[in-house]
Amino acid sequence: MELSDMKNVWSDKSSGAIDSDKILAMLGKQSHNPMAKMRRNLRMELLIVIFSFGAVAAYYFLAFKSEYRIIGWAYALLLVLFCYYFFRKNKLLSQMQCTGCQVKSNFELQLRTLERYVKFYLISGTAVIPILFIFLGIILYYKKPMLIDETILYPSATNPVWKFLLAWTILLTVSTTIMWVLNRGYVNKLYGRHIDNLKQLLLQMNE
Repeated sequence: MELSDMKNVWSDKSSGAIDSDKILAMLGKQSHNPMAKMRRNLRMELLIVIFSFGAVAAYYFLAFKSEYRIIGWAYALLLVLFCYYFFRKNKLLSQMQCTGCQVKSNFELQLRTLERYVKFYLISGTAVIPILFIFLGIILYYKKPMLIDETILYPSATNPVWKFLLAWTILLTVSTTIMWVLNRGYVNKLYGRHIDNLKQLLLQMNE
């Protein structure tokens, strides 16, 4: 259903006259509405996450004689959390597609919930980078102590604490900033612009 169609349906519903055939006809065009597009993007993301995170987890479970399987468990945990997030968001988008089941107030509430989901995704997707860097740094510190004297990322007799802290601050700041910029554009392309279209529709309906 197109945004203009949704507006007309809600206008009809508020006056008590709603044509079920009209709703069904619009539902037949669901591949063109913002919710359907976001669901397709969500399924694409889910497949990418399953294959990429699953491959990394499997690699650390099998490689290095399973010495770094804790890293594999960390990626497996991230995979489970992301799958749960995708499931919740897909369920919400599915509910939003049922125009005949919704009144405008419910749709507004669902749209605000969707915005919170997307903001959480942006923040968590960015935060996972510094968290993984720190986690991997700790693992290597205990698993490969010979690296301590070979890199400025660990304090040692030849590497003062201030230099170690400065190195990590620069590493985390640069990587997090780059990830934030890339992630913001990516999330906006997949979800943000569609949410903006729906918010614009609600504004027009309230006029």
